[in-house]
Amino acid sequence: MSHAPGASTFAADARRQAAQILSRTPYTHRPTRIPAPLAGALRAVGRGFVWAFGPPIRWLWRQALVPFFSATHRLLGAGGWAVVLVLALAFGVLVGLLLIRRRSRIATRPTADELRTAGEDLTDLERAAEDAEAKGANELAVRLRFRLGLARLEAQGVIPDRRTTTSHQVGLVLQSRVFDKLSSRHELITYAQKPALPHDVASARDGWDQLLAETRTTERKRQDVWQAVGNVR
Repeated sequence: MSHAPGASTFAADARRQAAQILSRTPYTHRPTRIPAPLAGALRAVGRGFVWAFGPPIRWLWRQALVPFFSATHRLLGAGGWAVVLVLALAFGVLVGLLLIRRRSRIATRPTADELRTAGEDLTDLERAAEDAEAKGANELAVRLRFRLGLARLEAQGVIPDRRTTTSHQVGLVLQSRVFDKLSSRHELITYAQKPALPHDVASARDGWDQLLAETRTTERKRQDVWQAVGNVR
């Protein structure tokens, strides 16, 4: 079996050259001083911190923390600390969940103006929406326009109860792109805390008028179809 000529010689020469390069100054001697322009300032800050806070921290450690940990260790034993850590972790998770739920409730809580119109008729809802728009309360105006639109759909018999019917269910019933846009923007403003602009109020007002007109037209067509079917029978 033949070998490539000069292969071992080439490898040996490469190792010798690498050894010679690594034996020279940049690789065998470390710099006597590493540049550190902020070292003096940092040392001064450290000394000042130790001078100012060192004695109080040492006193607190010796007089309060060490006795507390010793007494707790004697009371709980070796496995007690694990129980304390688990309880602390569970408490932190519980507090986090409560804060999240509270934020969600605040985000979905109706305002005082909405509460006043909770049990009122269509005229009262429309007046409240117009007042909110005139005052520049864009978010409230959009939310009231949405409630007014659902109330009108309920009055027309399109949906059974606006308070128990979800937007998804209304969308399935209407199959309308106009309602899908109105519902999407309403959810962004109400639940995602997106800022409501004047054009959102105008879009909500005009969009609901267009949607209700389409719904009335569809209802008339549906009645005409049923009447024609009845005449054929």
